[in-house]
Amino acid sequence: MSMIPPERLARERVVSAEAVLDGRLDLRVYPYRHLVVTARRGWGHSGFQPLLEAVEHLCNYGWELVNITTIGDGHQLYAAIRRTA
Repeated sequence: MSMIPPERLARERVVSAEAVLDGRLDLRVYPYRHLVVTARRGWGHSGFQPLLEAVEHLCNYGWELVNITTIGDGHQLYAAIRRTA
């Protein structure tokens, strides 16, 4: 597990719930107000649990949930969050 480079995070503006929960990113240097957290749905799990765990974790650091959605085939969940501070 390696850290997500700040340049990549700023370019893509998307991070996996797994990376958030594993502590593989540092949002103190993230230059934007909005970010998307993703989680994959799979057999036997909906993907909502890790997605919401990641969002709850980031709420402790000044982020809030804006919306949750799926796009396309529905196998990927997306949570749009925004920095409040």
